[in-house]
Amino acid sequence: MARGTAPSLFLGFWQYGWAIMKPLGYADIWTFLHLQWLWFSSAPIPNYLSNNAVLEGTILPALISTGLLLKYWLQVKDQRIILGFLLFAVTLGMFTQHWGVTGLHLFTGGFVIWPVLVLLLGDRFPWPLAYPLTFIGTLIPDLYGAGMAANWSSGWFFGVGGAGFLDGLFLVPLETLMAAAALNQFGMLMRRRGYFCESVEQEESDAPPQ
Repeated sequence: MARGTAPSLFLGFWQYGWAIMKPLGYADIWTFLHLQWLWFSSAPIPNYLSNNAVLEGTILPALISTGLLLKYWLQVKDQRIILGFLLFAVTLGMFTQHWGVTGLHLFTGGFVIWPVLVLLLGDRFPWPLAYPLTFIGTLIPDLYGAGMAANWSSGWFFGVGGAGFLDGLFLVPLETLMAAAALNQFGMLMRRRGYFCESVEQEESDAPPQ
């Protein structure tokens, strides 16, 4: 490319853009870009995502959940059963939710379901998955409750995750993860002592004959 071609192209695009913007009443192209940025930043979703509390209460758990799902989901031996329990947890949260003085309240069944499954299934269900599954089972009812309260009007999702690190979307998956880790260790101890014999016998029957 000959020297000066890139600046010439840039200048040409600049003049072309100015030729379009000037008849529309803008002083210059920078005014146009600034107004477009103000319009974009005032839209519901960008305005929601720019809230620091939302970054703490929703975006951070969502990123952690995505990473854990990508890493551990393929290790699940009974994926249909897990999805069935997830559907049950979501349905339970949607039908038990109610609004109080402090906001939306719902029964997070995942706090009970996933640690118990970790205890019973052992290696067939990796215990770190308790975090993303609890987050999903809490997020969907939370979104549904916020939408119903606002009649699904513009910006209906603004309250979701609005309490930051104190929001249920941040705390409940973390508490469930700690419970799952504790029950995973307890389950390993019980298996070494001969409990859950059915799982041990099944593993032995699946082993190739020597």
